[in-house]
Amino acid sequence: MLSVVAESRQVRTGGMRLPYRQARWFIVAWLTLSTILNLIDRQTLSILAPFLREKFQISQHGYSNIVSAFLISYTVMYTVGGRLVDRIGERIGMAACIVWWSVCTMLTAFIQGAFSLGAIRFLLGIGEPGNYPAALRACTRWFPRADRGLPIAMFSSGSSVGNVLAPPLIAGLTLWFGWRSAFVLPGALGLLWAVGWLWMYRVPERYPRISREELAALEEAGPHSPSAQAGSLCHARWIDLLKNRNVLALVLARFVSDPVWYFYLFYIPDYLKAERGFSLRDIGLFAWMPFVAGTAGGMLAGVISDRLIHRGWQPAAARTRVLYVAGIIAPLGMLTAKAPSAAVAIALIAVVAFVVYCWFINTAAVIPDFFPQAVVGSVLGLMGTAGSAGGILFTQLVGFLLSRYSYGIVFVLAGSMHLLAAVVLWSLLRHPGQASGAAPVSP
Repeated sequence: MLSVVAESRQVRTGGMRLPYRQARWFIVAWLTLSTILNLIDRQTLSILAPFLREKFQISQHGYSNIVSAFLISYTVMYTVGGRLVDRIGERIGMAACIVWWSVCTMLTAFIQGAFSLGAIRFLLGIGEPGNYPAALRACTRWFPRADRGLPIAMFSSGSSVGNVLAPPLIAGLTLWFGWRSAFVLPGALGLLWAVGWLWMYRVPERYPRISREELAALEEAGPHSPSAQAGSLCHARWIDLLKNRNVLALVLARFVSDPVWYFYLFYIPDYLKAERGFSLRDIGLFAWMPFVAGTAGGMLAGVISDRLIHRGWQPAAARTRVLYVAGIIAPLGMLTAKAPSAAVAIALIAVVAFVVYCWFINTAAVIPDFFPQAVVGSVLGLMGTAGSAGGILFTQLVGFLLSRYSYGIVFVLAGSMHLLAAVVLWSLLRHPGQASGAAPVSP
């Protein structure tokens, strides 16, 4: 076996020749950049929505349908993309996804109305979700279990960085060069990213500057480790995965919690304009601030869980404890609509962004603690599909409530959902080595 590994490591593997410990962080940085681009491409419409709605005479209900068109394809392709990445690998899977969504982003510059916008957003949703299972697989391959929290936090927090950069970037491009440029430039950057990814990335076993000892450290062992479950899970069908109690716990928790972020992504610019009187310039200047809190929440969640693990905590216990604490904080978001000023409202939105990214990071990071690497992408895909399905339902509910009532009731609902998700997770999740009472998943 070692001779095979040693032989494979001599194969020429792209242009990157950094030592292993530097190379893995360079890969994480590149993955973080992909997530930044992913969210900029997604957020461009949200930032321009108040103004494109006026230009193309799109109603509030019509806009919710456009958002749902994106979420429908995103929902289906999260699961399909996760399984696809598990089958073809993260290198080709990631490149294919980012090329697809970048082209779709550029095509958005040519829309003529609500129908064409909805159609392009549907196509965009096909490519975007594959980014996350592919990035998670890459981090799982390149980092040992006890050190995965921070790299996963880094690439996942790229989405909040994208949200920080998007308002000033998109507003600036629109004000200086017109709204179409706000779609063309981010899409072109995505195509350049894909070229760099294909050039640099290989799995550790085929990387020339990694030692046998470093490869051995990446191997997982132990009676309750995910690798011990490989025989029953590696080739499981989606329906079989859902029969596993821990898969179901994570899927249901994301179904309940993810809709909060879809509401914040797609409606906060509109809320700031309609309820707080923000102009496009104001949105560009201030709407990025909550996403800084999101970045902090994601990074802090990863660092805290890793430190708990190094102090002797079981990985799954460390990461779920962070989730429960974050869920208790989330109801502060209920107060947003009643905030006495725009500054306080943005601060409360920032609190929820902090919680959301704690959940994004640790629900993803906990997957390799429960399941073998062969199904990491598939499990994350099921979780993402559940979250997006919840987002579709909640988006339609938001459109209904806003057309008849106000943002107040929506913020109350959104503020309760992470706490409810924490209760679901606490009730159903069984840690490795703990009897679950669930039937084993057969291949």
